[in-house]
Amino acid sequence: MNALRIGIDARKIADFGIGTYIRNLLRELVALGDEYVAFAPAAAALPAGVEHVVVDAPHYSVRELVAVGRAADRARLDLFHAPHYVVPLMRVPLVVTVHDLIHLRHPNPLARLYARTMIGRAVRKARRVLTVSETVRREIEATFGARNVVVAANGCDHVLRSSMVVGRSSSSTNDQRPTTYFLFVGNDKPHKNVDALVDAAQRIGSELVLVGASFERFRGRATLAGFVSDDELASLYRGAIALVMPSREEGFGLPALEAMRCGTAVITSNAPALMEVTGDAALHVAANADALADAMSRVARDASLRASLIARGAARASEFTWSRCATITRRAYFELPF
Repeated sequence: MNALRIGIDARKIADFGIGTYIRNLLRELVALGDEYVAFAPAAAALPAGVEHVVVDAPHYSVRELVAVGRAADRARLDLFHAPHYVVPLMRVPLVVTVHDLIHLRHPNPLARLYARTMIGRAVRKARRVLTVSETVRREIEATFGARNVVVAANGCDHVLRSSMVVGRSSSSTNDQRPTTYFLFVGNDKPHKNVDALVDAAQRIGSELVLVGASFERFRGRATLAGFVSDDELASLYRGAIALVMPSREEGFGLPALEAMRCGTAVITSNAPALMEVTGDAALHVAANADALADAMSRVARDASLRASLIARGAARASEFTWSRCATITRRAYFELPF
């Protein structure tokens, strides 16, 4: 294969979620060869060998569509990869990653309309649509009629680059964290269903640590860890009785695999993508407080169940690597007609 000059919208590289995807995918793509140009803010930390074009337009704005598009057209690219469904106005051939369609169920009707419009535009414009699970692939095809969707699942091996010391890191700013606890990692959007998890933890009298947002509305009902470093997150995974993902809907569910990779038992809801990704390596239950409380009690008191989940989880997580994600992504690039 001849090398390509590929642009990637890396403006969200410092974020959680999509940021994790961009950081790890870009690092592994560079290792495979080709020439990469990242469109990102001036302070963005990029892998060595990546050309940096400074672009810092507001997200979800007309300005980003124009500014990123103009920069891409000037960069003499063979291909542009948008890692999010908001794609710029440009002449360059496009690949887009659509991680999920959760925004189509947003409670705000204007937000739903924006998401449907932008995702539909991205799917129509893209020569190839990438996504992270078979669940989302089927949904994209059913919703938008796409027939060019490729699944390139996320990896979770990045957590092995973090400290694996059980307990709190020395840099922790919260000295009141419990030593025996259940863990939640994610944001506080409605589909994450954190209310039901907090209720479940209180029903069984168990400590719950919330990571990934401020979670101020749960102060006094859970331990609020907020935003933590990668080292501390790995430590929190390792110290937990189990990670619990009670989501009503997910596109992938990366924290579940991260926890498995760190040797932690996992409980998830029966959301289709979570069941697909975790397989038989997690305990799957209904997304309500009663079912969550029962599952948490079982895992806390049954050491053999916990050990079985940990063993199956380690095997399952080993199947998901960023190198594999990058290999499938690069293959999709080269399969395009130019």
